[in-house]
Amino acid sequence: SMPSREIARRLGERAIFVWHGNYYALPLTETLGLEPDGMVRVGFVHYNTAEEVDRFLAALREILA
Repeated sequence: SMPSREIARRLGERAIFVWHGNYYALPLTETLGLEPDGMVRVGFVHYNTAEEVDRFLAALREILA
C-alpha cells in the first residue's frame, strides 16, 4: 500500500492535482486505520471533461501498478 502523500506527489508530477490528509475527519480516518497518512481526495465537477477523468484514471493505474 502506498501512502496517500506519495500518490498525491506522483499525480502532481503528471500535472494532476489532488489533496491528501484526513480533511478534518480524524475520528473516521483513525477508525479506518488510515492515520497518519489519511486519504487522497480527487475533486471532479461539472466542467471536468471525460478526457480529464480518463487521464486521471490512467495515471492512477500507472502509479499503483
